[in-house]
Amino acid sequence: MKGTFLRTSLLVAATLATSFVATDANAFTISGGGNLRETDAELFNLFNSSVNIERLEMGENNLPELFADSLKWDGIAGSVDVFFINEGAGYRNQLLFSLNDGPKHMLFDDVASPESILANSNGPLMLGDGKSIEDLSGNIGIDFFVKANGKWNSNGNVYGADVNENADGLQHMIAREFKQDNDNWVLIGFEDLYGAHYSEGGRSDRDFNDVVIAVRGVTGDRVDGTTTEVPEPMVTLGLVMVGAVGATTWRRRQVVA
Repeated sequence: MKGTFLRTSLLVAATLATSFVATDANAFTISGGGNLRETDAELFNLFNSSVNIERLEMGENNLPELFADSLKWDGIAGSVDVFFINEGAGYRNQLLFSLNDGPKHMLFDDVASPESILANSNGPLMLGDGKSIEDLSGNIGIDFFVKANGKWNSNGNVYGADVNENADGLQHMIAREFKQDNDNWVLIGFEDLYGAHYSEGGRSDRDFNDVVIAVRGVTGDRVDGTTTEVPEPMVTLGLVMVGAVGATTWRRRQVVA
């Protein structure tokens, strides 16, 4: 009787384990990705130059804007490398990602640094710290999310590229394309505060510098519809914050098998 119960229990456990893998079939591993500031200080400084002081929105530039919900692994790089560039948040935010609209996974559980523009003396990150998402295969769409004050609030709002899934129905993520040699990069900025700009009666500064990351090995669809290569990678960087709001028609990414 006990043997039968044990065998049945093991069978159920095995079935559940298989179901879990089947629902999250995009296998991957996460490893330390080094530090971009240490390996390529010029490139890091270029990205970091886009980050202004808190409450001052990042300036415009000529980097192509991407539909933030169209990001995908380029299939060329061996991994998707995500580097922390800076943050100007009063919150202790978390950074998550998902593959092909699957479950959300933690990448950085405390986006805070003693070196950031709003320094946190006990923040665990140094500017430029990275993580790598490895062992990818096939057509992989990738989404990034910020969980507002997630370090201290397990029920904090989660904001991503799809405005329809954001609690306030507003844009909280912007993405800009950057190319260097054979590497595809996307520079991403998040806004972590709920609601409209305080000038419109809300409480948000809408500066999109609350979490700023640079991602290597990812491409996306340009808002202007062009596919022309960026001719000169070493340009002055910045992110368009307000101009994209209302001007971009957001769409859900479709990954072609």
